[in-house]
Amino acid sequence: MYTLLAYASKYGATKQNVPILANMLDGEVDCIDLKEKKEIDFSKYQKVIIFSSIYAGDVPKYVKKFGKKYQQELLERHFGICFCCMTEIYNQIKGYALNSFTRDLVNHAACIASIGGFFQYNKMTSIEKKLLKVATKNQAYLKGKLIQLDGKTNFSTIEEYKIQVFANKMNHILIPEEV
Repeated sequence: MYTLLAYASKYGATKQNVPILANMLDGEVDCIDLKEKKEIDFSKYQKVIIFSSIYAGDVPKYVKKFGKKYQQELLERHFGICFCCMTEIYNQIKGYALNSFTRDLVNHAACIASIGGFFQYNKMTSIEKKLLKVATKNQAYLKGKLIQLDGKTNFSTIEEYKIQVFANKMNHILIPEEV
């Protein structure tokens, strides 16, 4: 069984977790950076996962283009969406998916999840920091508790068990044996 793990990362948190997710998935896994790879041959893949960062409630434009360009190929395969974002609320996570991909593609996804997020203040521009402060009021949730942020210290809610839960769901999709 072959899985395509197509990812997008702005500051590196998603990219850093790609090998962790890939190692938790059953079978052979090919990891591709959507920013670098423009053409993909889907013929050997039974499963496809889009693993992307979220900024201001959205995936990067090139991830949206990937979903649009390859929608038919994605609909023909077992498919999952995994985000690197700060929310723990499923309806918000699904909302990000609906904002990024067609309703048909989102409804086809076997699993939609977030592994947590990472505010990397040391990599943000001053404008990004100001926008983040307005959007979050320098607050974030960690395990259901509201945390006050100082706007300077990097802060992560990424947890390996969230990656494992997503991988387990994708691993338990039954794929009929080829005849």
